[in-house]
Amino acid sequence: MAKDEDFKILTAKVVSVSEHLGAAYTIEIKTKSFIGYKDGSLTIDPRCTFYKDDKQPKAIDIIRPGDTIEATYILHKGIKVALNIIVKPR
Repeated sequence: MAKDEDFKILTAKVVSVSEHLGAAYTIEIKTKSFIGYKDGSLTIDPRCTFYKDDKQPKAIDIIRPGDTIEATYILHKGIKVALNIIVKPR
């Protein structure tokens, strides 16, 4: 089990969501940095629970391009693994 300090929170704008049949989804994101915007991605399991503003569990298809998300993640062998995603109100 990971220690608390191993978990990070990332706030990002969703660029695209790709569904892969029978496999994890890929969310392409842009994050703000000191020198502008930085590209990134999160790989997420569609069986996971996601939350929108009312904090009720929702299906994966609530995440759409243009949404702002807050993702709790951990780096596992250099790969960013999303553990929980909250879609922030527009």
